Amino acid sequence: MSSQAGFDEPCAPKHRANRQRPYFPKPFITVDGISRAPLNPGDFASLHIRTYNLRPEWFEGFQLNASKALAVHQTVRASWNLSHITPTGFRMGVQLQRRCNDHVLKTPLVAFDVNPSTLASNMFLLYRPFASICGEISAQLQPQAQSVPVIDRLSLQHMGSSTTTTLRCYNPTRESCRMTLDHLMSYNDRLAFGAELLYEWYRNTTNAQIALAARYSFERHCIAATGSLEAFDLSYWRKINDRLQIGSSFACSHREGKAIGTIYYRVERPDCTVRGLFDSDWSVGFTYQRKLSQMPMNAGLSLLFCIPKNTFQCGFKIDLDSNLQ
Repeated sequence: MSSQAGFDEPCAPKHRANRQRPYFPKPFITVDGISRAPLNPGDFASLHIRTYNLRPEWFEGFQLNASKALAVHQTVRASWNLSHITPTGFRMGVQLQRRCNDHVLKTPLVAFDVNPSTLASNMFLLYRPFASICGEISAQLQPQAQSVPVIDRLSLQHMGSSTTTTLRCYNPTRESCRMTLDHLMSYNDRLAFGAELLYEWYRNTTNAQIALAARYSFERHCIAATGSLEAFDLSYWRKINDRLQIGSSFACSHREGKAIGTIYYRVERPDCTVRGLFDSDWSVGFTYQRKLSQMPMNAGLSLLFCIPKNTFQCGFKIDLDSNLQ
């Protein structure tokens, strides 16, 4: 007994020590990350698009809009406006596009509207001869026989896998014109940066400026900045949840000697959408749009109040759309 006890006695503590030994987890394992190719950043004009999409679309007075889709590529529209700010009257137009090819609408796209009383019309043409090249033209046509069409904007854009280059021309005439050439590229799927060259002339006066821009975006927030010697813009966008989005912007212009900051918000529900803002100029307003149940109709309300200017704008509109049925 003594020999057996003497044999088992030193082994018991070792067995208990092995059972009570602390367990350490496996060390961290290094793995290769997932590399994503740079995405197309869009053009220079849409650098702050996420923030500016939250801005309310103001309208004043009363508007009645109706649209009818004749086919997937044909839409007829008509509108009647009664306002003190925008021209009052009735307009009708049409939008034509090539037929679908593999569920993709093909260009050219032509949008045309006319005022029956004055025969003044607006025309917009978009043509994409290749997948990477797009051209646009926006012009106003006057009813006089000798009048020359007034071109509002001409643009030619090339879109690559990670770059976008755009040449735009605004209101070209013999005495004045404004041209911009911008290039925006993506460093990765989050960071994009670029530059824009602005050249404008009026009679014997010319002006040239260079602007730099950058944008850093995630799925739920984004920050973008644009700066030159005459102006600076900074915007921030954040998606709180599926219903609420907020944004803010700060714009400073040395030419006008003014700086203004604005906070935007957008609330989306299944049957309505609310957009609003308030800025450092003491302007407060919102727009409310609601889908009427069991009717192909949208109703909208717009309110804007500016305290320093002591102005108040109110608008109401009804949109009749057969596609909402």
